Amino acid sequence: MPDRHNLWWWVFPVVTAVAVVAALVVGSDGDNLAVTSSPSPPTRSQIGAVPCSAVESVAGLVIDPDRLGTGSLLDRRDEAADVDGPWTVVVRRRPDGSLGQNGAVVTFPVDAPPPGRTVAVGVVTGVAGDRMVTWPIAGAHARVRGDLSEPELLRIASATGVVDRRPVVEPVDGLRVVSNGPYRTPSIHEVRYQTSSLGEDEVLGNGLVSTGVLTGGGFEDQLYARQASPAGVVHCRPAVTSSVLGGNASLAWEPLPGTVAYVGYSGAAMDAWTLAALQRLAERCRVLSDSEWRATRPDARGQTNKI
Repeated sequence: MPDRHNLWWWVFPVVTAVAVVAALVVGSDGDNLAVTSSPSPPTRSQIGAVPCSAVESVAGLVIDPDRLGTGSLLDRRDEAADVDGPWTVVVRRRPDGSLGQNGAVVTFPVDAPPPGRTVAVGVVTGVAGDRMVTWPIAGAHARVRGDLSEPELLRIASATGVVDRRPVVEPVDGLRVVSNGPYRTPSIHEVRYQTSSLGEDEVLGNGLVSTGVLTGGGFEDQLYARQASPAGVVHCRPAVTSSVLGGNASLAWEPLPGTVAYVGYSGAAMDAWTLAALQRLAERCRVLSDSEWRATRPDARGQTNKI
């Protein structure tokens, strides 16, 4: 393989340009297939073989369905996620909003903010911070965080109410509510592989690769908090890379509104080569329905799914 370090200065601009062009090809609803970096046409075992609109259920994600035994399957359950944790509303800008891009997440309740620059949120006074606004409401505080402009964040905050201790965002021109639910994901359906079993150890190093499916607005909130990077298109959906899930990095996309699929790894340092490897692995993935996931008999583990 060519020297990764000597080729970095010309590989990275090329990968970035391809990601930008691909993101422009797909609209916010992702109804049309786009050209991806796959070297050959996807097979029927891959989600990319059918239009995105045909995907109705995503409970698990496997890289190689014929070699599932090489991975360990986990159902990481947080039984109290929807009881003792905050709730969220995910809002996206029309028409270009997607996972972690051109949107925001409302969370209630949150801790009171430290003193800072004050802003008006309706008839109350809030505090503006980096990419977020926090304000008092319903005897506690709510926060909206995203990569939208501050006026847009304030419009979302002003449109937010609380019903039964859960945030509700009224319609706002130019924006759409995508999903609502607990901040912590109630479950993470994860499959772990050794990189050597996937043929990507030369690039990713001798470590672990994991695929997973999760819900909950906390993941997207943290994408904005940690400023995730656009990463092209995966199975006709805009994707982002981040360190939110730990390890070196993960590549995430949204196969269905409110459902996040990801491929992450721990091993070599993140660069253009490892990003390309994650994109290759993501394109090899096949989704599992609820019944298919249960049939794998994953190891159920009770835990707190902190993001």
